[in-house]
Amino acid sequence: MSETETETTGPTVAEVAARQDGLEAKVDKILEVLGKGESRAHADAEQHTEDRLDRPTTVAEEIRQQLADAKAAEAADAEKRGSADRLAALEAKVTGMTEQTPEAPVRRVEKLWGWR
Repeated sequence: MSETETETTGPTVAEVAARQDGLEAKVDKILEVLGKGESRAHADAEQHTEDRLDRPTTVAEEIRQQLADAKAAEAADAEKRGSADRLAALEAKVTGMTEQTPEAPVRRVEKLWGWR
């Protein structure tokens, strides 16, 4: 009967410890994810409240905000156009730099007599 008792016994202590460590790691990951989710939702709510409080409350403030946004958009467009113009100028310069055959040197006689 001693042989059957050893065959029916459960996992070893090392196996149980390894399984327990794995489960603890999984539980830690779950708690970590849940903690991040709650803090992210809280941060989103705070940001929404700050945005709502930062909104202009009068018509004059709204118009100033719209004008500031329009100026910022124009500045961004001007910067994009400036970089596009600069790029086009560089491309034109590079294409104009093709290799050209050198001119023949001026002969000494032509230089002295001013023929060239």
